[in-house]
Amino acid sequence: MVNKRFLQTAERWKNKEVPAERTRQPARPRTKTSQPNTNFPASVDDSFLFSYDGPNKNFAQELITKNNELFGGTKAEIPYESPDFDSGEVHANLIKRLGLITTIYNNPQLKSSNLYPITPAQSEALLKDGKLTNPGNNWEDLALVLYDRRQNGYNPREAQALYDSLRASRQDLRLSEGDLENRLIIVNAGLEKDSGSDYGVKPIVLPGLTQAYQHEVLEKVGKNPSFDGYGLNGGLPLLNQLEKGSRRLYMPDETEDIGLRVLYRVGGLSLNAWNRVLAGSNENGRVNFAPQGQSP
Repeated sequence: MVNKRFLQTAERWKNKEVPAERTRQPARPRTKTSQPNTNFPASVDDSFLFSYDGPNKNFAQELITKNNELFGGTKAEIPYESPDFDSGEVHANLIKRLGLITTIYNNPQLKSSNLYPITPAQSEALLKDGKLTNPGNNWEDLALVLYDRRQNGYNPREAQALYDSLRASRQDLRLSEGDLENRLIIVNAGLEKDSGSDYGVKPIVLPGLTQAYQHEVLEKVGKNPSFDGYGLNGGLPLLNQLEKGSRRLYMPDETEDIGLRVLYRVGGLSLNAWNRVLAGSNENGRVNFAPQGQSP
């Protein structure tokens, strides 16, 4: 059954025209993990795959147009037409996802729709309730994981840029100085153009929207444990859920110099917090959107 809020959103849109090296940082003692601070509700009633067609076609076309006005020529640019004749779904990776989030954040008209890509916790809640569309046939990049910003880690330029932005917004994010040196999940980050980046953009905090929090399971690097149930607390399982169940959590092989990685869900319904490439192959990558209630 189609969610009434989807139809209301479609009705609102149907008549619109579519127009450098870093110094190695010493390791610091890690503190106890804090509970995630989230702006969006932990769960939503339903979701839909971002696509070129369907009931939210005009919203999608407007969003893609505005996104490409901001990020044309970078890895965040999105094709105007589907490359897949069998599907109108938009193929996307983490960088493209952050471009869409940034575009909505900066555009009052798009922002008024209250449609955003789902958070990691919402992804797990929707999966638990059987409300994700074909999750076994595609994967979805969900968030960034800032393990460290060291010279030998992956994506050091982007890691440092994100760290600097987190530091500048520390009070808004309710982070202490010590929190900044711990491993953090970054949800709803934004983008800013950066000609020195391999992606043409760098991640930044979007004040009032971006979430940053610690999670106890990020200490399990070097292991790929099974887990039971769903990651309803911040998008990842808790320690007491590990070593049982049929799902798998893939973590970085490295125990230091890990850098900036991607948190994503794959078609086998495993969770991964280790992907090194922020704009990896998006052949099967998708983005689920959901109505988020009040604008954050």
